[in-house]
Amino acid sequence: MARKIAWLLIVAGVLLLGYNAYQWWGEIRVAVVDPKMAMAISKEWDDRTRMPSLDKGEPVTGEHAKKGTVVGQLVIPRLGAILPIVQGTDADSLKKGVGLYEGYGTVNPGETGHVVLSGHRDTVFRGVGKLQTGDRLYVKYHHKVFTYQIRKTWITKADDLTVIVPIPRPVLSLTTCYPFNYVGSAPDRYIIRADLIKIENENQKDTQTSGN
Repeated sequence: MARKIAWLLIVAGVLLLGYNAYQWWGEIRVAVVDPKMAMAISKEWDDRTRMPSLDKGEPVTGEHAKKGTVVGQLVIPRLGAILPIVQGTDADSLKKGVGLYEGYGTVNPGETGHVVLSGHRDTVFRGVGKLQTGDRLYVKYHHKVFTYQIRKTWITKADDLTVIVPIPRPVLSLTTCYPFNYVGSAPDRYIIRADLIKIENENQKDTQTSGN
């Protein structure tokens, strides 16, 4: 009897492991790793020279998308990553891509204020710990390309209420769990803060650049 129970537990464990692996594989597949395509977004992607920040963004018009709907792309040339941005940061939405946070103190990409994008450390945000100050992040949203430049990174507690707050200038924060190799629910958060430095039409024609 004890042997049968042991075998049942082993089979159940294998099935659970297989299911979790299947779920993980489905989530990681939403991230496109194509360095050539990611780097093609801008000839300046590799320039870490500090560029002036824009002091205001650009209003974005359009209907409010339902949770889980793909609304744009986050391109990280340094990692060769092209990631779908989905509306919302609930558990189901984060399985589909990088979540666009909805709530007090946040705005849509490119607007004046605080844009917050969240993602899982072991799927869409794998490797973000390699990013450095000066690296550029590109957000495609509503037929425009918004270029952000990383200003700083830091680690904080998961319940830190000072991360998602109103900011009176156009900035972007990427948030993910930390430590990156932690098993289970990680206690901390890794934050990347970037300033908006350029706004272009998606056809690459400048509509606004820092310094103008």
